[in-house]
Amino acid sequence: MGGVICGVLDITSAIIISIVSGSSPMRMLQGIAGALLGPVTFERGVATAALGLLMHFCVAFTATTIFYWLSRRIPAMVEWAVPSGLLFGIVWLLVMYRGVIPLTQVLRTLYLTNVKRTLPGLWPFPLLVHMTCVGLPIALAVRHFGPWPRGARRALEEGA
Repeated sequence: MGGVICGVLDITSAIIISIVSGSSPMRMLQGIAGALLGPVTFERGVATAALGLLMHFCVAFTATTIFYWLSRRIPAMVEWAVPSGLLFGIVWLLVMYRGVIPLTQVLRTLYLTNVKRTLPGLWPFPLLVHMTCVGLPIALAVRHFGPWPRGARRALEEGA
């Protein structure tokens, strides 16, 4: 559930951002697929937009899986779901913008010679989106739907 909720909220925010900035949701989704395909992504229409949407949800499910795995080792992440979710959103933004996206750019240059795309800086709005649309829903979904890790206190059941 965390991956679904995160994926829907995050892609909704990306659609709103693309419309407000004068672009289209299809072009934004094609841009996601461009991480694998490069500039040819914009020539393939709905197929590459669908690939971009699939890639987006794969990232959302990966983030959820990593949070779940970490929460099994650090039970406080479930006990303190809101702060740990907000922090995880920040960490996930850094992972994406300082790790995954630059890595795909480097890998693309191995098979695409005409890729010249700059990495966006970190700015307040994406940070807020990742905290509230990525980290927080993942943490709350893991807390609500997942089994509690050993050693975690159920503060709600204890009346706290």
